[in-house]
Amino acid sequence: MAIEISENFKQSSILFKSYDYSSPRVYFLTVCSGNRISYFGNIVDGIMISFPTCEIVQKIWTRLPEIFSFVDLDAFIIMPNHIHGIIVLNNEDRDLIHRKVIRFFKAKSAKTIQDNCFQHFDWQHSYYEYAVRSTEELNAMRHYIINNPMRWALDRENQLSRNFNMNLKEYHKNILKK
Repeated sequence: MAIEISENFKQSSILFKSYDYSSPRVYFLTVCSGNRISYFGNIVDGIMISFPTCEIVQKIWTRLPEIFSFVDLDAFIIMPNHIHGIIVLNNEDRDLIHRKVIRFFKAKSAKTIQDNCFQHFDWQHSYYEYAVRSTEELNAMRHYIINNPMRWALDRENQLSRNFNMNLKEYHKNILKK
């Protein structure tokens, strides 16, 4: 999928209401399971060994463009206790990502996982988003997502990593440098 990215992207937050959303926007997202419990599998030698919950999450994620016509998807990966994805919004209303798309994804996947696998599964209340500002950043994020299982030992979401709970701005700054 070819994505045109405006060079004048600015970093956004759920809290910023004055952001210019007049053209498609690309976001890098991280959504963690509740208490960062490894509900989705384990990584062994850089390879994700998936639990049945992965299939549920994957199906719901890939259906987002069918449900929301203003959404396109890019790179995506499921890690043991979180997901990373790149989502493109072709709509001026930025709040849709929070109120509808991510809310739908989290609610639908949580309910399905609860009904079929883990009764007490839930996602963390919040999630991380980063407004991708250039083609270089988009490619860096894609590279990060694709190689994430091989870097699990260094992942800030891995409780055994020296980077566990590292400041997100610093962590993602390091991603963009590579």
